[in-house]
Amino acid sequence: MDVQIDEHNVAPATRAPEVVVVDDQEDEEDKDQVHLTGKRKKKCTSDVWNYFTKKIEIVEVDGKQYEQLWGYCDFPKCKQRYRAEGNHGTTGFKNHLRSAHGIVKGQQQLNVGKDVGTEITHIQPYKYDQEASLKKLNLAIIMHEYPFNIVEHEYLVDFIKSLRPSFPIKSRVTIRKEIMENFLEEKDRLYAYLKSMQCRFSATMDMWTSCQNKGYMCVTIHWIDDDWRMQKRIVGFFNVKGRHTGAKLSESFTEVMVKWYIENRLFALTLDNASSNEVAVQDIISDLKENCNGFVVCDGIFFHVRCACHILNLVARDGLKVISATIGKVKSLVLAVKGSPLQWEELMKCATESGLDTKRGISLDITTRWNSTYLMLRDALYYKDAFMRLKSSNRRRYAKISPSNAEWDKALTIFQCLKKFYDLTEILSGTSYPTANLFYKGFCDIKLLLDDWSFSNDATISTMAISMSEKFEKYWQQSNIALAVACFLDPRYKKKLIEYYMRKFYGDQYQVELDEFVSVVKKLYQFYASSAPAPTKEKSKAAGPSSTADVLMENVDNDLEAFLYSQNQPGMIESNELEKYIAEPLLQIVGQFDILAWWKNKREEYPILTQIVRDVMAIQVSTVASESAFSAAGRVVDPYRNRLDPEIIEALICTKDWIAAARKDSRIVGSIVNDLDVETLSISMANKLKVEDKNKEGDEKQNEDGDMESDPDIMNDEDEL
Repeated sequence: MDVQIDEHNVAPATRAPEVVVVDDQEDEEDKDQVHLTGKRKKKCTSDVWNYFTKKIEIVEVDGKQYEQLWGYCDFPKCKQRYRAEGNHGTTGFKNHLRSAHGIVKGQQQLNVGKDVGTEITHIQPYKYDQEASLKKLNLAIIMHEYPFNIVEHEYLVDFIKSLRPSFPIKSRVTIRKEIMENFLEEKDRLYAYLKSMQCRFSATMDMWTSCQNKGYMCVTIHWIDDDWRMQKRIVGFFNVKGRHTGAKLSESFTEVMVKWYIENRLFALTLDNASSNEVAVQDIISDLKENCNGFVVCDGIFFHVRCACHILNLVARDGLKVISATIGKVKSLVLAVKGSPLQWEELMKCATESGLDTKRGISLDITTRWNSTYLMLRDALYYKDAFMRLKSSNRRRYAKISPSNAEWDKALTIFQCLKKFYDLTEILSGTSYPTANLFYKGFCDIKLLLDDWSFSNDATISTMAISMSEKFEKYWQQSNIALAVACFLDPRYKKKLIEYYMRKFYGDQYQVELDEFVSVVKKLYQFYASSAPAPTKEKSKAAGPSSTADVLMENVDNDLEAFLYSQNQPGMIESNELEKYIAEPLLQIVGQFDILAWWKNKREEYPILTQIVRDVMAIQVSTVASESAFSAAGRVVDPYRNRLDPEIIEALICTKDWIAAARKDSRIVGSIVNDLDVETLSISMANKLKVEDKNKEGDEKQNEDGDMESDPDIMNDEDEL
């Protein structure tokens, strides 16, 4: 008995039919119809054949062969098929396209939206793409740090099915696999991009311990791209096993640089002040000199940059230890009011009566975070009138804990002293906009302030300043050269700003220090001039706005302005770019100044200097880029996801960073390398300072531990520099 086979019927045969598939060629369509039906049919004109491919199948049943024509769906991973002979029609094809793929004949799907940053509405054709939707789901998991098993949450699955019942829901295992594949694709793309860059890179490196009790190293690189915009990427976030000695850190860092093929193009490395990092840097420089002969800039004098944020935290904390008793009553009053809802309501009532903003609130002082003391003083001073009114309304309760007028004045003085540290720390906490030229003036101003406070008539202020100066001097002596060179390359200041501050620091001996600085600049210029390629004319593009904001230079210093522009530079013979740059008058600009845009337009005039600027301005003066990655990692590896392995953790952290950085408007989706607020930075620094306190308290126990005492490479923040 002969039985016709179709998609819904099964032949009542004793054995399964053998199916042989033969591809049907489009130009032989009419011949197939003639061969199967014996009649010549007209050529197919239906739109469904744009989405289906015809194939001939030879079906054998009970020793007899039958030829059938089938249409297979062309959409990826869709295996639907229908009989394609002319007498079967195309209704089944159309129903499938409508239900499974959202395609309706004669009906165009439109997507209505608004342009980013404007209120202009746009309408454009929309075509459902299942693969693209799956990629967006994976992207949402990466960018918003969702757990993998979110794809198995009952109500989320119901929501997705309500939008499109045919949408395939993957398991968490499949999602993990696809995210790893995405990570490798993005990694290859970034590798090819970095390999094409004709500039040097500055790096940051820091260590972090997760809730898994595993040590992770984060390595970030920073550079200025061909469009003269500051760029940064996380190129390593991996588990470092064993003891974190200097040799181990050096080995791990070098391996990352070699994998990314940038070991020959390093300019500087920024680290915190752990003693093991000193050993690591020396090992890295030695290795670069040995294996990358001629690629270490000026024998590595710019290579090691110490984290300025860590220094400021240490300096400010030492100062606060001295004055903690002075602001004791202010702290007690804030604690008393914040600790009682009733007293807080009374304070807010007094604030309303005094015309103050009740939504501002008051920050609490936390011992391990120096900036919390500053914030507490700032808020308490704002509500001073409300506190005074509260005291008058209930003297029995508040008389003993309320500060006197003299104590309020002392608190105001201390607040003003800490403000400079706080402002500079906020600038240092930005990971996307600060160029290195912004910081020399800020650190010089802090040094001058500390010197002035040391001779203050107020014993509390002078004692605080002397304590703070001891640590600041260590940083200043070892790290000011890189900041000074970056400031020299600012056309508004050049050598004049350096000279101005050196006169204040060194008095009559300033010329010796200034000559030494100029010799370093000349040495740097000669290094680049000797390796510079033959000059080629490059079409200059208009300098667009960059993300660099000049914040520290906004405050006008009349004394400095008079020194910069009142004296004329002595005439000199211009024999090269450096001398020509020095001889030109200072650039006088009021308001903010985009230094990268200015140098971008000077590429033809100063081809060698612009290359120096491109490398020097990318130097990082803090490890905030790494610290921000740790903040995100703390959300990825929380107590509820502590079984994630280091491989997938690196994939999640790095992929999120790379995708966010590649977006034209990265503010749409949060990035782990977004600017940190100062509180987040201080929390990270506070964790390190807690370790330092424990080390100091446990000196006796450490002395008994011979192994720890004999190894100077072990991580130890107590030895700051």
